[in-house]
Amino acid sequence: MARVAKKTSAKKKTAARKTAARKKTTTTNQASALPKSVTNAESKFKLQEKAVAQTEKKVSQASEKLDRQKKKIEAENDKLTKLRTDLAAKRDKAKASGTAAAKRTVETARGRMNTQRLKLQDLRGESKLIRAEIQAAKKVVTRENKKLRTAQRNLTTKMREYERKLAKKAKAAQKQAEQKAKRAARKAAGKKTTARKSTAKRATTKKKAASKKAATRRPAKKTASKRPAAKKTAVKKTAARKTAARKAPRKKAAAKTPAKSN
Repeated sequence: MARVAKKTSAKKKTAARKTAARKKTTTTNQASALPKSVTNAESKFKLQEKAVAQTEKKVSQASEKLDRQKKKIEAENDKLTKLRTDLAAKRDKAKASGTAAAKRTVETARGRMNTQRLKLQDLRGESKLIRAEIQAAKKVVTRENKKLRTAQRNLTTKMREYERKLAKKAKAAQKQAEQKAKRAARKAAGKKTTARKSTAKRATTKKKAASKKAATRRPAKKTASKRPAAKKTAVKKTAARKTAARKAPRKKAAAKTPAKSN
């Protein structure tokens, strides 16, 4: 059971590592959206910043070392002044007494003073070396700062070029979108005009069809109107015949009456 638990824990750890690696790759892919020129300039700028920071750190360390050296020199100088006063006092005693023991103490005091003087000389020489180191480090700092400025200029120029390219792409995309919108508007206007034309054509065709139907129906109406007229004429003729028939016996009677009178 313990082995199984260990295996499961190991599998979980490997899965977590894989997910972390995938997240890192995704973040790096997102960061690598910039072109290589910009990323290279940015990496150079960062490296140059690190170099400047290191050189400045060296200068600060050397200045701290010089401060410690100055403190040592001051302490050793104080010791040297004490040894000089001690030597002067012992000389005065030796002159007053004139014994060999007093002379020996003077020699020992002189030897101590000389060794202290040499020590001070060594410390001062070291301080000179530290000052020279600080000056060299400052020169390196100025050189690295120049490199940093050039790297920064290069990075700014690359970023400006990249921004210009992005602006050009955005303008091109905007133009394409505007052209598409214009085309769509033209298509919509064309569709509207075609719809209007089709409706006008339909209306005209309907009107023409109606006029044709009216033209075909009008003669029928005329014939229909003529038929009652013919009937009317026939009625008029029959009425005239009847009146003529009525008047005919009267005329005959009128013609007969004068004949009788004769």
